[in-house]
Amino acid sequence: MDFNKAKKVAASCLAMSTCGFILWTSQTHIQADTVNTQEQQVQQPQQTTKVTTAEQFAAQTSATNEQQTDENYDQNDHGNYACLDSAKLNDQAQLTVSGWHATNGSQGRPYHYIIAYDSTNHREISRQNITNQEINRSDVQKVHNVYGASKSGFNVTFNLKQQLADLQNVQIVSRYTDDQAGNGNAADYWFAPITIDRNNYGNLDGAKIVDQQLQLSGWNANNLSGNKPYHYIILLDRTANREVGRVLVKSQIQRLDVEKAYPQIENAAQSGFSVLLNAKNINFNHQLQVLSRFSGSADGNSNYVDFYFAPITTGNYSNQGHLDQFSLFDGQHLTISGWHANDVANFETNHFLILFDNTANRQVVSQVVPTVQRTDVARAFPGIHQAGQSGFSTSLDLKNIRLTPGHSYSVVSRYSTSNTGNGGSGQYTDYWFSPVTLNQQGAWLDSVKMTNDGLQVSGWMLSDHALNQPNAYIFVLNNGREVTRKKITLSSRPDVAAKYGQAYNSQNSGFNTLLQLDPALINGNMQILLRFAADPAGNQNYTDVLSSNNYSSNAGYFDKITVTQNGVYVSGWHAANQSNKEEYQYLIAIDNQTGQELGRWQVPDARRLRSDVERTYPYILNSNHSGFQLGFNIPAKLQHHVVRFIHRYTNDVNGNGSYTDLYTGPVSINAYAQQLTSRWSQIAAAYGSPMAIAVQMQDSGEIISYTNVPGTRFISASTIKASVLSEILHNAGGNLNGYQQDLAARMIRNSDNDATTTLINTYLGGNYGLNHIYHDLGMNSTYTGEHWGWTLTTPEDQLKLLNEIYYKSGNSYLNDASRNYIKSLMGSVSAGQNWGISAGSSSFYIKNGWNVTGNQWNVSSIGYIPGRYTIAVYTRQPSYNVGRQLIESLASATRQIVG
Repeated sequence: MDFNKAKKVAASCLAMSTCGFILWTSQTHIQADTVNTQEQQVQQPQQTTKVTTAEQFAAQTSATNEQQTDENYDQNDHGNYACLDSAKLNDQAQLTVSGWHATNGSQGRPYHYIIAYDSTNHREISRQNITNQEINRSDVQKVHNVYGASKSGFNVTFNLKQQLADLQNVQIVSRYTDDQAGNGNAADYWFAPITIDRNNYGNLDGAKIVDQQLQLSGWNANNLSGNKPYHYIILLDRTANREVGRVLVKSQIQRLDVEKAYPQIENAAQSGFSVLLNAKNINFNHQLQVLSRFSGSADGNSNYVDFYFAPITTGNYSNQGHLDQFSLFDGQHLTISGWHANDVANFETNHFLILFDNTANRQVVSQVVPTVQRTDVARAFPGIHQAGQSGFSTSLDLKNIRLTPGHSYSVVSRYSTSNTGNGGSGQYTDYWFSPVTLNQQGAWLDSVKMTNDGLQVSGWMLSDHALNQPNAYIFVLNNGREVTRKKITLSSRPDVAAKYGQAYNSQNSGFNTLLQLDPALINGNMQILLRFAADPAGNQNYTDVLSSNNYSSNAGYFDKITVTQNGVYVSGWHAANQSNKEEYQYLIAIDNQTGQELGRWQVPDARRLRSDVERTYPYILNSNHSGFQLGFNIPAKLQHHVVRFIHRYTNDVNGNGSYTDLYTGPVSINAYAQQLTSRWSQIAAAYGSPMAIAVQMQDSGEIISYTNVPGTRFISASTIKASVLSEILHNAGGNLNGYQQDLAARMIRNSDNDATTTLINTYLGGNYGLNHIYHDLGMNSTYTGEHWGWTLTTPEDQLKLLNEIYYKSGNSYLNDASRNYIKSLMGSVSAGQNWGISAGSSSFYIKNGWNVTGNQWNVSSIGYIPGRYTIAVYTRQPSYNVGRQLIESLASATRQIVG
């Protein structure tokens, strides 16, 4: 009701002379039962009502200078005047009305009644005899000089509790009558109807879990429940379309705030409620709605009026989560963090983290963990209201829980209505994160360096098995036999923890220690073993996390062996753990066939600085000073022999005693040149046509060549395709796209001429562009003119190209990626392309060529016999078959002699 409006209405009543009073309200759809009462009719006598305007009323008031009395009233005034000054329905269903009624018709009718009338159902509600209880109203007499005006006021209260539920409006009647019972001859005034507020008001203030019960609190007030004494709070599961539970409100709670807001509603001041429902039967993932019901029946199932509150859950089930961290990195705690978002957490308010051993099928530990803010989750899942408070983090002391290496564990995030145990006794919602198996292990050796005092080793080692095997050991083995061991204390390695944070004790996984030993004891293949053991001595119940690759104790390389007609130059490096006790160095030559020693020379320029060797072989003693070099004249008994050179460390001044050797492969001391050229010349004479051949030994670098047409250059035909691919790879830095690789494969494996022409024209600028590679590699006798197939060359020039591909490493004209790519193609040519220099060899890399000029066939073959030599053969023959036979005869003889 708008009380300001009511006051204005009341204030204007006197001016309007006749008025009513209305309790206005908006309409709300409600359900209510009808209450039947005995209808009482109110007689409405026929009479004339005179209405005085506001201007007339004001003029009459100002004109009256003295108080009028009943003795001198205006008997000719036939008006019926009245006004309802106020009408108020309180929360006790009491309607209080006040006003006045003045008319000459009251003369001879000494009884005055105020009647409350149900004008909808046409029945009297109640009446009160206010005879001799009228209120002085001199203000009325001043305006209306009619009989009894000075005593025309009234103030009456009606109790509407029994009728209120069925009332829509109440009409107040003021009656003067000569009947003591209030009937009979009467002069009535019917005021405007007072509308009763039939709306249903309410609010659910709270819904929460208390001791595994759903507590619902709020208020519900309406005028429709006056004859419905039973108040129920009912919970509906809208998803399952069933009632979950109901509870009778046994005592209403005072709500003065509601009374203040809705003073026209019966019992508004006592409209509050707070009830508890057992939460065990409630599925909070469904849509749940609460209703307040006032019923006339004890079971609450009939004669009722309901108020439906907004649903307390949406029913839009979403259960999301992520495990951000499952970490044993510090070796002292299990750190778990992540998030679990689900709106049921608004009711399942107790959050537990459970660690479950999947392998043993048992719970390890349960802990109450409060949720924390996660704005990132809220952004990702805006539809889950609780997402912003879905984070969790906890640290479990490993002293208090038992973890078993090798077992699978799951972290379970649980929201529950229960705050005891693991929350499983209440209603709960779980999120099982992906299992984690405690089987991680790893290790790395950052450095292994042999010193005079022993082996200095640094790196890191970790294993989840160290949970039960806490003793860390490093072992050094020689040819599989233990040389020494050391128990170590692991140190901080934050870099390892950053990468392997989930693994046990990864934060403390480092080591840097010296294992004392005599380097000479490592005279075979060295291994380093990293172990975690339960046994303090390291012998039983252990896990080995690293058994390193074999480390050689003796390594070296002959960088250069140059053989001239009269002398030999040898250089290289040799590193051995025994070198500290074997102080003398010798170079010894033995016959490759018989093993007979042909000479020895003490190395004068030894222990040269070789930092490159130290970087590669730090685990061999004195590798940083392992270089050597010497040169000597060839003695007669060495000349024209194939020998093997030995670099020797020895403790004997004469080169005997205890020693450690390093061998070369076969080296020709002017032996191959004589044998090969003699055999090649015999073969060439048998065919009687132009030919040229050249080989370069891999070990010595010696180049041996022969031709029966000195100064002649030969047509390369398709052997030039190796140069084409090399120049393209040089320009591209070894990076060819898919299209280029397809052309290259067809060119080398199948000797496809179209693919070759496309590559030359597209990527080398035409045939003349090929001359760049000849210049860069010093192939001074090679030239490409108008067509790549007619390129002129010599076998010696082709050895320069093959040397770049097969003998060099690192970046020179080609990089290693380019070399490997060329090798992959020349090592896999098609069956029709593998004849030639391959004769007599099971392993080879090859590129052949042939074309015809007039009645002369240009047949050629170039390639590499792994570990032995590169070779190039060019011929000009009367037929393709003759040229092929000549090349294969030369190649087979070469293989037999060189081996």
